[in-house]
Amino acid sequence: MITGLQQADKNLFHKPDLFTLFTLIIGYRQHLRVVGSSMERVLKEGDLVTYKKLNPKHIDLEIGDIVVASHPKTKNKLIIKRIHRIYQNKFDLRGDNYFSSTDSREFGLIELDLIIGKVDKIFTKRI
Repeated sequence: MITGLQQADKNLFHKPDLFTLFTLIIGYRQHLRVVGSSMERVLKEGDLVTYKKLNPKHIDLEIGDIVVASHPKTKNKLIIKRIHRIYQNKFDLRGDNYFSSTDSREFGLIELDLIIGKVDKIFTKRI
């Protein structure tokens, strides 16, 4: 895991508010339900994330951001991973759960056009 990100991740956790609901309704934000354990510590199975679609004119991706991307090997499958390294327009995506993640260590670097959006809020599943 990248040092210092635990504090940054706390800023992603929110309770639903009117603004979030409004941006989901009008399509400015999208949402996904987390499946699997590859991002455990920050994301657990059943959590809901909202993400802002990537704007090709203004790309603001940085190391440590959690992103939603199209799986490079499996059609119609989305993945949620953290940006580990950036090489020009290619991204090394990794899961936070090192031992339970299929990520760039297996499928290689991800092209920018496969990144769909940047996670901006996390709603944890209540037990």
